[in-house]
Amino acid sequence: MSSEWGADVPDRSFVVLGGRTVSGHDLDAVSLIVTERDDTAGLGLEEAAIVRMCASPTGVVEIASRLQLPVGMAQVLISGLLDQNRVTARHPHATSASPHDAALLRKVLVGLHHL
Repeated sequence: MSSEWGADVPDRSFVVLGGRTVSGHDLDAVSLIVTERDDTAGLGLEEAAIVRMCASPTGVVEIASRLQLPVGMAQVLISGLLDQNRVTARHPHATSASPHDAALLRKVLVGLHHL
């Protein structure tokens, strides 16, 4: 079947991202996104949805899932909102304890026994 539109029709990702292809921010998949300004004037449908859903902290992966978009596309949209100061990102913090820290493992084991 041939399309009457031809090959010049942009795909959904190009339209949703407004031609942007790269996130200008280092967003981890588990970074939490929080709305700073709930004004959605001038935003696309997906960007406005992100602003509304991030009234409470929401992870990048969850945003992508709710919008049914690949994580990379969600990161580009979120990056644009960060540039506009509409949202902020809270990045996960690494713990100083080694994953094999014996004291930490003992505390976890004691906690599990108390359950």
